Amino acid sequence: MMQMIGNKVLITPDEIEETTKSGIIVSKAEAEIPTRGIVVSVGNKVTELKESDYVIYEPRHAMRIKDEEKEYLMFSESSIIAIINK
Repeated sequence: MMQMIGNKVLITPDEIEETTKSGIIVSKAEAEIPTRGIVVSVGNKVTELKESDYVIYEPRHAMRIKDEEKEYLMFSESSIIAIINK
């Protein structure tokens, strides 16, 4: 697993929904980009987040990273909009 540095946050995004609630199959091109995920690593300058937080983020600020067949998104802490309390 990667350890982020500075103000960087590594997130596992939620899965892209491929069907609607009513069962209609949606193509990946039309599927909504996920805007939520789980924090898996935080840098040493991140102040408000910790590993395993479930968050909402701005998807256009993401950098995609692939590590050992898993895909992650990396952000600056300022691109995280909210922590979702479950």
